[in-house]
Amino acid sequence: MQIIRQRDLVETPWKNGGGITRNIAEERDDHGALWRLSMADVDGDGAFSSFPGLTRILTVIKGDGMMLHGPDGMMPARYAAPVRFDGAAPVTATLSQGPIRDFNLMFDTARCEGDAQVVRDPGAHEVGQPGQTCMLHVIAGAAAVAGAELGVGDTAISRATPLRFDLAQDAVALTITLHPKG
Repeated sequence: MQIIRQRDLVETPWKNGGGITRNIAEERDDHGALWRLSMADVDGDGAFSSFPGLTRILTVIKGDGMMLHGPDGMMPARYAAPVRFDGAAPVTATLSQGPIRDFNLMFDTARCEGDAQVVRDPGAHEVGQPGQTCMLHVIAGAAAVAGAELGVGDTAISRATPLRFDLAQDAVALTITLHPKG
């Protein structure tokens, strides 16, 4: 089990130079990125960086949201509502009512499959299956994982085994599962 604290994340410029991101975790091999988790602060309207070969699942974790404009039309990105789209697609964003923070899962669809779900029910939960990489990211409130208390912005990663956690009353979290194809 790996616990990643928000306070330990390092800010880096976006690939397109338009803002700041905080990389949470990633898995790479000889073929490049298999998957990556990050958080980004979006302070204004603008274009997304292009990530050919990757699928993105974006979730607004702070703020009112934004409208994404892409080749398939408009997609609303609202608080705690994951939106999936092609990482290579030319996508621009228009903020709804001020700055937001988003959580990004990006993965190589040719080699793995990923999913993100929002959990709001307090109590004990289990996510994933044996052989999957399973993650928990706290959006609001707190959660407990393997004896560790996670606060807002903290992430837990379990590789190859299901992830068990307790969600506090009024907490909101994202669960992420990744598994290899084939």
